[in-house]
Amino acid sequence: MIWLAIVLASVGAGWIFGHGDAAFNAACAAESAPQDLLTGVLGVTIGLYGRDRVRLRRTYASPSLCYAGKVLLFVSLSPATAWTLSPLAWPPACLHLFSAGVALGVSIWLGNLPPRL
Repeated sequence: MIWLAIVLASVGAGWIFGHGDAAFNAACAAESAPQDLLTGVLGVTIGLYGRDRVRLRRTYASPSLCYAGKVLLFVSLSPATAWTLSPLAWPPACLHLFSAGVALGVSIWLGNLPPRL
């Protein structure tokens, strides 16, 4: 629940401190959404492959890497959401960087979950 509050706080901070154009940011995000969502889905696929390796006992799950991946996921998701939904004057290419961070975070997080939750 705290992660959702962090994402919403980043959007609120973007509205308070932003000096850009929110409509332009939303239009750029809608235009690049298929590429960015594909990047995120590739991260999920790689993470599920790592989870399968843990299930088959070829490697061990690391709780610290799992938590680090979760932190990286939400650290990348917060500015991406803030850029999309608020008037921040960042370049549009930063959205691709944030989606790569989301993919890396979700792959590390899912790949290191323990076998039994």
